[in-house]
Amino acid sequence: MDFLCIGEPLVEFTSDPETPGRFDRRAGGDMLNTAVYLARLTATGSVGYLSRLGDDAMSSFLKATLADEGIADLCATQPGGRPGLSFVATDTWGERSFTYWRDQSPARRLFSAPEDLAALDGADTLVLSGVTLAMLLPEGREALLHALDRRRAEGARIVLDTNYRPALWPDAGTARAVIGRAAGLATLILPSLDDVSDCFGVTDPSDAMHLLMNLTAAEIVLTTGGDAVAHWAIGAATFDSWPLPPCRKAVDTTGAGDSFNAGWLAARQAGLAPPNAIARAAGLAAQVVLYPGAILPRHAMPAIEEMTA
Repeated sequence: MDFLCIGEPLVEFTSDPETPGRFDRRAGGDMLNTAVYLARLTATGSVGYLSRLGDDAMSSFLKATLADEGIADLCATQPGGRPGLSFVATDTWGERSFTYWRDQSPARRLFSAPEDLAALDGADTLVLSGVTLAMLLPEGREALLHALDRRRAEGARIVLDTNYRPALWPDAGTARAVIGRAAGLATLILPSLDDVSDCFGVTDPSDAMHLLMNLTAAEIVLTTGGDAVAHWAIGAATFDSWPLPPCRKAVDTTGAGDSFNAGWLAARQAGLAPPNAIARAAGLAAQVVLYPGAILPRHAMPAIEEMTA
């Protein structure tokens, strides 16, 4: 398996802008979104997803989504468990707001059993996020971090999407410590400027890159909400920056960052140089925001060679 995405799957109910009282059910969660786009852009059987689900109808819906997308389902079943729910509303600019019910999610107990940790041994690249780290119980988080350290020593690639959600952390100091520790284990980090600003208090893109370069020796790809994307190669003296075309008017920005990350990973796996990989990743994200929900309908999904912003 090339990629194993680790996280919390959510059942998302997205409001219809024309009928605000109507909500459409979709699969979601940052790492599930990333897994879907990776599976669509890479060879069959390349992508797996690791989490925990229950035995209820919503869990069955999420498992069916994994099967439909050709993603290897490594989710243990917790009897009586129920996955997290998210209600998503969007404004006239496509910016979204979330209301969650996730304290009961079985995913919070991931890595409390040896089989969860054993699943990490079956992939060349492990992909996780700040949300993954935040939603785990402390003992599971510690077990995961130790396992990541071991897998990196064994030659695995570790990808961290910083994805900072303040409501999931007890305080920003804890988030900075845990995300910083994970970044130190990573071989690639995929932060947004919003993440760095909200978690570390740095708002300038150049200052953010220097903060990150002091935090980790990993490759860095920093997105800035549609402005230039900064890239630092491992061992380089400085970072490069590539501008993007003007942003399109978004219908729904949910999943934009997740699709960008998947586009980058798939493009780099295909051998593209960083500026071309950035262009294709941004092109996919630009298509994603034109549709409601985090995951594009299949008919709207561009082929990897068509992904240009």
